[in-house]
Amino acid sequence: MSVMNQDGILHISLLEGQARAILTESTQVVQRAKDIHGLSKIATAALGRTLTATAMMGSMLKGRDESVTASIKGGGPIGTVLAVSGADCSVKGYVDNPAIDLPRTGPKLPVGAAVGKSGRLSVIKDLRLREPYVGQVNLVSGEIAEDFAMYFTASEQTPSLVSLGVLVSNGKVESAGGLIVQLMPGASEAAIRSIEASAGMFMDISGTMKEYHLDGAVNQLLLHLQPQVLERRDVRYACDCSRERVERALITLGAEELTDMIQTQHGAQVDCHFCNKRYRFTEDNLKALLAAASAKGELK
Repeated sequence: MSVMNQDGILHISLLEGQARAILTESTQVVQRAKDIHGLSKIATAALGRTLTATAMMGSMLKGRDESVTASIKGGGPIGTVLAVSGADCSVKGYVDNPAIDLPRTGPKLPVGAAVGKSGRLSVIKDLRLREPYVGQVNLVSGEIAEDFAMYFTASEQTPSLVSLGVLVSNGKVESAGGLIVQLMPGASEAAIRSIEASAGMFMDISGTMKEYHLDGAVNQLLLHLQPQVLERRDVRYACDCSRERVERALITLGAEELTDMIQTQHGAQVDCHFCNKRYRFTEDNLKALLAAASAKGELK
């Protein structure tokens, strides 16, 4: 009896604590995103890589209610690529143009051409403080893994190797995964050389995940770096939208905007970017929402 390999995230100590790795299998996450948004091959690769990286960053958060949002705006025809992860590694995302298609000019999908590289990767961490942390870096290539590596190195001052991969065949996500390797403060020169010499082994992460899956990939990729698995986390595609959240968003538009919706549109329709769920509000719904919010002093 075959057992379906489950997506997951591993936190791994390397070289007796001189470096660390976060290793992820995200095949089902990316397939779910593809199904929800009807993504083309290129859009699946672009969003899948971003979802994978963002989920790994979510796994680094400490507080239960914290979240991280990664937004890539490279000026390419795919438009914005955006992903959000909670500390529980539930991740969601979207691209502006899910049907993007470009001619293949080599063995790999032209993700960089779709994303573009004339813009920025922005990372917003909501750590439940007064102001969120915001970090931005100019895009290196639009291939996404290199851009996240630049973010960690430049914005968080943590030299990092990042590998992200999505393999799509016959309309199905065959495999997807990611690896972040980071040197810890005080790492020896020998440790630094060992990590740098290993970079080439990490490049085909989707191929490694297809053949070995998450647990097998630990030894396949990291055995020579003395890996010690510290923690295993589940990762899943999940949207936390609700009618109540949409109502709160409508209230933030203000009394004037709500009144205009009632009088001119006689209702409202709101679609969730992340899961495509549609919320409909009749004229009476909006009148009741306006009245309740006014009574509570929630409207400006």
